[in-house]
Amino acid sequence: MNISDLSRKQCTLVHAESRDSSLSSSIYSKLPRQVALGTMHGKEAALSPSFADIDVHLAVPRDLNTDSFGTFTSEVKRAGTILDAARAKAKAAAALSGLPIGIAIEGSYSPHPFIPLGRELILWLDIRSGVEIVDMIIDESPNFAHIDVEDVNEADKFLNAIEYPQYALIVSVVGTDVVTAKGIRDAAALSEAVRTAVTQSPCSLARIQTDMRAHMNPRRMSVIAKLGKRFVKRLMTACPQCDHPGWGWVGTAAGLCCSECNSQTQLPSHDVMGCAACGNEQLVERSNGERASPTFCSVCNP
Repeated sequence: MNISDLSRKQCTLVHAESRDSSLSSSIYSKLPRQVALGTMHGKEAALSPSFADIDVHLAVPRDLNTDSFGTFTSEVKRAGTILDAARAKAKAAAALSGLPIGIAIEGSYSPHPFIPLGRELILWLDIRSGVEIVDMIIDESPNFAHIDVEDVNEADKFLNAIEYPQYALIVSVVGTDVVTAKGIRDAAALSEAVRTAVTQSPCSLARIQTDMRAHMNPRRMSVIAKLGKRFVKRLMTACPQCDHPGWGWVGTAAGLCCSECNSQTQLPSHDVMGCAACGNEQLVERSNGERASPTFCSVCNP
């Protein structure tokens, strides 16, 4: 969200000290006691404790194959964005369970100019009303790495660095889309998978990579747990206009003023808090008295 978007909306400016809405006693009664969680990789272990704090049980459908919506190793390509994938999982979970609320977590991990970067998105979908409450967390230190080898012995330093076998591995065939094995935590299985991949590879290389499925990656599970805790707090925060659960951060608004000439820059000056149900939004100052460096000012530094 940017300042041009906000110019078309009726937004209320509030002060930073009122950023957190007080918990409404009516919120608890508005939340269902059971919701469907779209996962087949054990994410309920990370999320259930936080949801239990508000007496919401996560029901996991047994017959849901979330791999059909995309895999980290790309045997199944993810269609659309991570939000699209989370929505598909939440809808499928709700349909299989017969529950009106579906939730899902979707992760995205990618290289970064300096370090790998991860995103975890959570979606709460009310099938009846279509209201979606979304939140996301950035992981700047994911255990997400790979190495290409001709022989498994070349990977010793890599395996130590990624804390194998606490973190499971995937082996694939370099130069193809073939995955030899997943969830590897055994030395014999790793050696065999590497030998097989090298044999099948047109360049005689096997790729050993961290298994990013939640139940195979403790770091990812801890980040999901952190996101769940934050999301539950959001669910227990009421919209100041309609009292619907889920009031929270939805974006930023540009306009931080230059310290030299006081012109507005494209740097964010406010957070935007919003409600998924009624669309109410409020601008919250990010930092009282902060000014942008002239470096980022189009007037001082055209």
